Amino acid sequence: MLDSHPRLAVPGESEFIISLRDPMLRLRRRPEAALEAILSNEKFRAWGLDPDTVRSDVAAEGPTDFVDVVRAVYASFARLHGKVRWGDKTPGYALHLRTLARLFPDARFVHLIRDGREVAASLAERTWGPSSAVSGAFWWRQLVASARRAGTLLGPDRYLEIRLEDLICDPEGVLTRVCDFLGEKFEPEMLDYSATIESRYPGHHERGEHLLRPPTAGLRDWRAALSERDERLLEAACRRWLVRLGYPTEGPALPLARAQVVGMYLRDKLLPGRPVTLWAWLDPGQRHPVTRMLDRFRVPRRSVRGTGPGDRRNPPSGPGPNLPRPSTSSGTSGSGPEVQ
Repeated sequence: MLDSHPRLAVPGESEFIISLRDPMLRLRRRPEAALEAILSNEKFRAWGLDPDTVRSDVAAEGPTDFVDVVRAVYASFARLHGKVRWGDKTPGYALHLRTLARLFPDARFVHLIRDGREVAASLAERTWGPSSAVSGAFWWRQLVASARRAGTLLGPDRYLEIRLEDLICDPEGVLTRVCDFLGEKFEPEMLDYSATIESRYPGHHERGEHLLRPPTAGLRDWRAALSERDERLLEAACRRWLVRLGYPTEGPALPLARAQVVGMYLRDKLLPGRPVTLWAWLDPGQRHPVTRMLDRFRVPRRSVRGTGPGDRRNPPSGPGPNLPRPSTSSGTSGSGPEVQ
């Protein structure tokens, strides 16, 4: 919708603004290397820009660091489409709003929130998505919580929160709010985005025919592809944030569902794809980060001095040979799952 505005250009998801800032790549003060890294990025290539044209446009800007290169690349995209301002719509950037706000002090952020159950069920259908709808709910919770924390710090001048459900029911009213926030005038063309989406985002129809339609309520039901058990688990995983955001729920989560969600959270968060019993078997150099963290809580071995090899006159105190050793195969890092 925003890309349909005559002054705003919003390309497909990028991801490279954060990924290419990795200090290991050492691109922050190497504009030429940063540009080539962006041009070779898979997400950028999907934008359909000619690399030589972008190189020429960026060179004309004279960038001195990574952020300058990013600005010049986006400006090149906007110029190609006859626009004067640009934006980005990468969902994963919700985890990095504070970083982006620091890199781009003139940027404003629009946080579009959707019912977490819908998001999780949709992600679970993707081949590249999470292993289950509940895992998708964990991801949704993390993004929403992170973006809202950042929004509190940024304040209303730089952060605007809207709901997808409101956008569907009153697209003109919500888009007018967004345009006012961005300092732009609402344009009727924004409501007709479906007529031009294929020319602006080639191939997007393959990701969902709903993108070719105007805003329509009830296009999908999150329960449709889930069993009753998965419905209960998904509701339990999302419930606290759903209530906080004002979404209706089926009632309090059952204790069994809450316990199962906690187990799935620990599985996904601490050791995805590996049985817990393998933690202690991993080579020290290959241990999971959680295992390395737990090493700090091991009971230290006391140094033993004797009068000769093998002579231990001062044996260490502690559990005897028949007592269990302190366990280091379980524990949590950071905050636990939010279930209610």
